[in-house]
Amino acid sequence: MSTLKAYLGKDLAKATAMATVAITLVITVFAVIEPLREQGMSGTQALKFFGYIMPVMFSLTLPIAALFAATIVYGRFSRDNELMACRASGIPALSLLTPAIWLGAIVSVVTLVLGLYIAPKLMFISEASIKRNLQQIVYYRLKKKRYFDFSKRIFHADRVNPGSGWIEGVVGVDYSDPDDVKCMVAPSAELEFVERNGEMYVQFYPTNPTLLRQIGGDIGTADALRLRRGDLPSMKDEPKFYDWTRLRRTLANPEICPAVNKEIIKIKRRMGIQNFYDDVIRQIKKDGKYKPLREFIPPGVKAESERIVIEASQASLYKGTEVRLQTSLPLSTSTGPSMPSFQRDAVLVSQYSGKTLKRRLWAKSVYIRGNWDKIRSVVLVTVVLNDVTILAAGQQIENAYHRRRDEIGSLAVPAGIAARSEQIDSGNLLKNATDYTDSPQVLKMIKDVHVSMIPRLKSKIYAEMHQRLAYGISCLLMVMLGAALGLLLRGGEALVAFAISAGPASAVIVMMLMGKQLIANPGVPEAYGIIVIWGGIAAMIGATGYIYAVTMRR
Repeated sequence: MSTLKAYLGKDLAKATAMATVAITLVITVFAVIEPLREQGMSGTQALKFFGYIMPVMFSLTLPIAALFAATIVYGRFSRDNELMACRASGIPALSLLTPAIWLGAIVSVVTLVLGLYIAPKLMFISEASIKRNLQQIVYYRLKKKRYFDFSKRIFHADRVNPGSGWIEGVVGVDYSDPDDVKCMVAPSAELEFVERNGEMYVQFYPTNPTLLRQIGGDIGTADALRLRRGDLPSMKDEPKFYDWTRLRRTLANPEICPAVNKEIIKIKRRMGIQNFYDDVIRQIKKDGKYKPLREFIPPGVKAESERIVIEASQASLYKGTEVRLQTSLPLSTSTGPSMPSFQRDAVLVSQYSGKTLKRRLWAKSVYIRGNWDKIRSVVLVTVVLNDVTILAAGQQIENAYHRRRDEIGSLAVPAGIAARSEQIDSGNLLKNATDYTDSPQVLKMIKDVHVSMIPRLKSKIYAEMHQRLAYGISCLLMVMLGAALGLLLRGGEALVAFAISAGPASAVIVMMLMGKQLIANPGVPEAYGIIVIWGGIAAMIGATGYIYAVTMRR
């Protein structure tokens, strides 16, 4: 009997190993490696990535390979009448299935260890490997397909020189707003790749660009900056890439999830911008002036910064996203009833270089916008002037010229104003939001994290935990059932064995995917998804138990 079991076990091990290697190689190469290679990953890099991704794919393909191996080995055993000889010798069929049970148990343990701990960690390592090659992928796409599409922007280049980082014949299109598509054309541009907080960004520095917009008019500073920079595609932070320990920790404390933490940081930055808006409104209402805005100078750059002084009598928050300045009083720089019409009821913006006045701008309305610069990690301010008249310093009034719109950009928020929100404890901010802000926009963002983001994250974690456990346990049942069906249906041919094993494997996988989707959907009670996942396992236990307890004894 031990010789017979060793014979079956040897065949099972060999067939499982061969099937696992074949299935894993095919899926990994054609579903993962080949698409990345076509995007620009070199052969050496693809081979290195292959080493990271193989154990991940192994955890998915091993159970299917073991099921197929059990079906074909026991099917061949039955078809060759070896089963009949064993029964004639008084050897019960159940004892012949012992090697399959051991194989199923081993596969279950290996799958659980890989799926719960090893595979998720390797996925993070493989993501880092891809991020390191994003620069090469961008150059490859530009060189081969002449364009690169990301963040709802398209950049085209006629010629690419990866060694110098320059591209020629540049056309950039921003279609994030379908009603106001923006376009940039330049003879050449330099590419810069920057990593900030685990995210990769690319910047295009165009040479003598021409900027156009669908609705006409000039592209302002903020729009121009947004047009030539963006974040590169990267693997999203999802619970499916968490190991078991991290799943449990994140479930207990969702704030440690990078996606949630990123949203909280975004909320704090919005609060910092809101603090700046409040400071502008307060100063304008108090003194009629706002003076602290200066040009942003990057650290390490020695230059005399420009600054502006804004004079207005009315300041209000507009749509929760910017400050609108207007005035209904004659400005201090204009005296007498003979003042030009453009100076009446206008907001005055005086622009200085150091202490020297460069020019004055009179506008019917001024909008102050603060935006977080991801690459520089600071809040930058853009001042937008509408229906503006500009007069250079030292020039006579008659030399003033008019523009429909003008912008002064890349201004730094006064030190300390935006930074106050960064010091707030994240947990306290979520629990007691009204203690820190009364902004409807910020409160809505915090509510969205509480009501939508965190419940959705927890649902995904529950779904991932149940799916991994169920899949690991199902390996034992699938192999046991596949071996029994092989004996009963004589599935010795590869095609027949595949058809037989496809039934239980498909049923289990479909039920798990359906249940996982139900659990991950916040609008559906979790119990429904759990019932679907474990209902499939229960059905397989029932089918396997019946075949082993009844059919195999006959």
